[in-house]
Amino acid sequence: EMAYLHVNGIDLYVEIYGEGTPLVCLHGNGEDHTTFSALGATLSKEFKIHAFDTRGHGRSTMVTAYHYADMAQDIAMALEELFEGPVDLLGFSDGGIIALFLAIWFPHLVRRMIICGANYHPYGIREEGRLAMQQEYDATGNPLMPLMLQEPWLTQEDLHRVSCPVWVVAGEYDIIEEAHTRELAAYLPNARLRIMEDADHSSYVVGSDQLADLCRSFFHESDQERGGIDRCA
Repeated sequence: EMAYLHVNGIDLYVEIYGEGTPLVCLHGNGEDHTTFSALGATLSKEFKIHAFDTRGHGRSTMVTAYHYADMAQDIAMALEELFEGPVDLLGFSDGGIIALFLAIWFPHLVRRMIICGANYHPYGIREEGRLAMQQEYDATGNPLMPLMLQEPWLTQEDLHRVSCPVWVVAGEYDIIEEAHTRELAAYLPNARLRIMEDADHSSYVVGSDQLADLCRSFFHESDQERGGIDRCA
């Protein structure tokens, strides 16, 4: 099922398929809902996948400037429209940042979330990554580059407000500094950490179903089962 939701002054595209527990998937910078096609196909017997195109991406309304706060507001309004109560989120890269914004500012919308390759300030991105983004911006003026170079600026206090259970995931060879990923997991009160072996920023997410078992076990476990924090890294 393909749907457009008119929210926050734009049309937001979402592809909905599968059956079972709703799972909202948020893609990375410059991507679209097809980022999750392989994972979604594997999970579609147990989850009703809601894969969005964020503003300015895929089939959603094009924009000239990008801010995570706007993107989070879009998704928040969409979730209010689609669901009665809190829902599970899987966010990759920019999608992970949007998921953090949602959990901080719209906590009633988020049940639990897996965030992959996310940073909470721009210097969480390795220097060579930031240099490459700056070079692309200088050459092309692509407005997606300053988004990553200048945002987000979340504080420890912001992260401490995230009450829902979270898995923080990153690749062993991620563009996000491992120390930054570990810090993010440490600042979130209810988080577990997983570093994916032999993976780069996107290899275990885009066109991959490597996260299927984690999604199944985490989104389907009961709150009683959870117990304390366990670190798999």
